[in-house]
Amino acid sequence: EYKQLMGSISNELNQLFQQSFISDGFKICAVTKLRIGSIIVDCKCYFHSAGNNSKDAVKNVFQQETQNATSQWLGNRFQIMSFTIEAVADKPPHMLKVKNFAVNFTIINLPYKNMKNPKSEVYQKTKASIKDELNHLYQRSDLNKSFLGCLVKNLRPTSNETQTDVSSICAFAVEFGSRTFDKNLVYDIFKNLTHNASLMGKYSLDNNSININVFPSTMAAGPSEQELPYWAIILICFSVLLGSIFFFLLCVLTAVWVKRRA
Repeated sequence: EYKQLMGSISNELNQLFQQSFISDGFKICAVTKLRIGSIIVDCKCYFHSAGNNSKDAVKNVFQQETQNATSQWLGNRFQIMSFTIEAVADKPPHMLKVKNFAVNFTIINLPYKNMKNPKSEVYQKTKASIKDELNHLYQRSDLNKSFLGCLVKNLRPTSNETQTDVSSICAFAVEFGSRTFDKNLVYDIFKNLTHNASLMGKYSLDNNSININVFPSTMAAGPSEQELPYWAIILICFSVLLGSIFFFLLCVLTAVWVKRRA
């Protein structure tokens, strides 16, 4: 339960900043500790040094995306009471990449007609129930050490009123450069642990509706993502300027030499 909650909160934070206006500078969030006292969450979120990634910008995004940090952002069981944000100078974990997969499927024994209002209690409880089933599925799989958590994005109607389409995102922590961790692996695990994509807990599935694809992900700084320092950028610009001047002088001297030869 402890590990599951840490993974769930980490996934929510990563999704939050990935979808914000500071997403270009965002690297990764990781929950470092849960403490007693309601539940106090300690986490670290890493951003590129360049760009609008100030403490105030991060705070504003967190407030906006969690509806001023008072919503049931983590589901029906938890509600944010207060939060603080402090700037730290730690380096992000190396060789780590968060890889997200869109996991979409159709539940054939879940009528959508009772869930037309996304803010209704039945809609929210159903989302939480499906999320728990997805989390349980991957937590008991061979990918459990890499699994961070799943998030149900929305429930949608289908042409059949007794069915419901589910859109979700599942996140995994993958070693940088890994090519074997792909959508086919995530799909095979899903298929094998749902009785050939037919049953997930109490939910019966349309086994032809399963669709898993890579979702835009955020990664920590790896060997190929080192940023150029400002002095290097200035040096490059200065070198380009000197090269342009040298080329101009060479053209002038060539023109003078050709004229004299003529």
